[in-house]
Amino acid sequence: MRAPVLAVLLPLLLPGAALARCPAGATTEAFLAPGPRAVGVRTLTLVDPSRPTPAHAGIAALPSRTLVTRIWYPAGGAPGQPPVADAPLAAGGPFPLVINSHGFSEINVGCAYIAEALARRGFVVAAPNFPLTNGGAPGGPWLPDVVNQPADVRFVLDQLIAGSGMPGSWLAGGVDGTRIGAQGLSLGGLTTLLATYNPVLRDRRIRAAFTMAPYSCPLTRKLLRARAPLVLVNGDHDLITPLDEHAGRTFARGRMPRRLVTLAGATHTSFTGLITGTATVNYDAALGCSALDGVGQGTIDEALAGFGPAAAGSDLRGCNLPCRDPAPAGPSMTADRQHELTRAIAVAFFEERLQKSRAARCFLDRQLARENAEVTLRRRPR
Repeated sequence: MRAPVLAVLLPLLLPGAALARCPAGATTEAFLAPGPRAVGVRTLTLVDPSRPTPAHAGIAALPSRTLVTRIWYPAGGAPGQPPVADAPLAAGGPFPLVINSHGFSEINVGCAYIAEALARRGFVVAAPNFPLTNGGAPGGPWLPDVVNQPADVRFVLDQLIAGSGMPGSWLAGGVDGTRIGAQGLSLGGLTTLLATYNPVLRDRRIRAAFTMAPYSCPLTRKLLRARAPLVLVNGDHDLITPLDEHAGRTFARGRMPRRLVTLAGATHTSFTGLITGTATVNYDAALGCSALDGVGQGTIDEALAGFGPAAAGSDLRGCNLPCRDPAPAGPSMTADRQHELTRAIAVAFFEERLQKSRAARCFLDRQLARENAEVTLRRRPR
């Protein structure tokens, strides 16, 4: 009788043996593998007549805001093929929705390497071009318009949820309004944090937030109030939003369940899918910093002041201008490798939060750093 008793007690006495096992599929390889669905892609021009586009750079104000929005979604058809323009929506919805906010001087398709991977796994991903901070904005990108971007996020969510509820729409029945996530890079990371956590600006429908190298230094505990789980990903070669000033500080100040993922050698600029290849140069020093030449302290102060009551409690002490420090010595992570790791983390996080995947949670908390020497993980469950 002793052997059967030991068989029952052993998993309890030795939790490292049985309780630490991850479900099948909790590996980097699994989360980089293409999902089982085909992908459709559409571009919608969404116009919000209730809010103006401000005057800037000698260009007159407009009475509305136009958001050209790229959408990736599960489509009918054979998996494994490139995205098909205007393909019919797949059966099996409603699907979780993730909204992407691009970085300053970037464009909405910079997130395509993540968006396509999510669509293949059963997500709808929407990526608006913000009117005045995208790289093609008339007169050049204008940072102070970031104050309007959390409301842009809300408007795009409203439009897609309404389209999902409209019989005969291409998106009919396609979006689950109770499973919404947000992601963003750099200034888009700030937009994501504000839309998810700020007491004045947040959209309570957002249940999970994923940020890449966010500009988040001024955000204090007072401005990080909501409890939606958060992942912050940053590189230790980032010259634009250095880890300790931005993602690291937000990780320390937050109240929500959160993870901070540090990628050794990763740069700020290489989070965008517009940079590709296997070069080991620091793209912040080579490219990204030059796009910020006109961004001084006055521009940042103007942007922060524009938030009004939503900025109450922000703190710029210790927040330096971007590109103040020299590039670290040694090679940086290649853009292709940075995209690979970021894609695996994003897919796993949204599967964990919006599809309730145990394998995804176990991968993030146990396997990600074990399998990838470039990854360091810090976690605070509460």
